[in-house]
Amino acid sequence: MSKIVMRFTGVGGQGVLLAGEIFAAAKIKEGGFGIKTATYTSQVRGGATVVDIQLDDNEVFYPYAIDGEIDFMLSVADVSYQQFKNGVRDGGTIVIEPNLVHPTDEDRKRWNIIEIAIITIAKEEVGNVITQSVVALAIANTYTKALDKQLLVDTMLSKVPKKVHELNLKAYDLGEKYATEAIAEA
Repeated sequence: MSKIVMRFTGVGGQGVLLAGEIFAAAKIKEGGFGIKTATYTSQVRGGATVVDIQLDDNEVFYPYAIDGEIDFMLSVADVSYQQFKNGVRDGGTIVIEPNLVHPTDEDRKRWNIIEIAIITIAKEEVGNVITQSVVALAIANTYTKALDKQLLVDTMLSKVPKKVHELNLKAYDLGEKYATEAIAEA
């Protein structure tokens, strides 16, 4: 696997950090190198949040993603999308929550913008909005093919309470389903 660099953005409290932590831990379990680096704005809950994830078979010497080298971004809040989108390489993929993120026409020309209603899926189909980080995890892995699905799912289950395992498995399956459909439509 070559190096994969991802960015998840949202606002404090949306769970983007958990998805980054799961990706990094799974890559390490696989025997590679995984780093997640989180940045918060001055407001923790409700302020823009970004987590950069680097997955590589070789050691990663610099913990922060370099702007212009990010392959994939997923955003569930417009404030963080606007603040951090320019780190994605031209032609890269950005998955957005269309009810909350508003890309410009120029953005749509510069990047491959995919609309998937991540929060709606978590809230209405899974039945628990807190599972949006796992929906996002599945979407990101379906697009990037960064890690073996079972390894990622097992790592995810090790990071969430046992009482919500079934909900999170449902969230992963739905995220994967919607991402697969979006890829087929592209």
